[in-house]
Amino acid sequence: MNILNFQKFSFNKPYIIISILGICYKLNIKYAIVSSVQLIRRTNEIDIILPKSLRNMDNSSIINLAIKKLYEDIAKHEIEASLELVRHILKFAPDDYKFENLKNTYYKCTSNKTLIINPYIVQFNREIINTTLIGAFCKILYKTNSVSYQSALSVALEKYEDFKRKPISISKAC
Repeated sequence: MNILNFQKFSFNKPYIIISILGICYKLNIKYAIVSSVQLIRRTNEIDIILPKSLRNMDNSSIINLAIKKLYEDIAKHEIEASLELVRHILKFAPDDYKFENLKNTYYKCTSNKTLIINPYIVQFNREIINTTLIGAFCKILYKTNSVSYQSALSVALEKYEDFKRKPISISKAC
């Protein structure tokens, strides 16, 4: 008679820490009588509620998918403000942008001036997101590591530093 069943693997940590816009949230994993995975966001915590039937199964892939979905939803709402700020600073916008999971990078510029943004960028604070997008916009305009790219990037970063010191209303300026 076996007391411990070593054949069943499960992800039964009471919580995980994830970062959203540079703020750490406690991700609680709870089980309830529900038919689908639910996410509930509070001030310092996010609850993932899983169906009770998954309690003794390997649910790490389900939790990873839920976190991925959370980042994608937040990216759609939060990145737009950063894009608008960078458009205002550079007086330029890419032809199009979209969200796509990229491996080992947070953005990619295509030849047809489309910006592809990795939704996992929302793990970082707004300043990192803004400066990354400034670099991406400059990369769309100029060849990487060219003199014009370096000068456009330095001018844009100076304008961004001025904006941080004295914020202006973007809606009035446009």
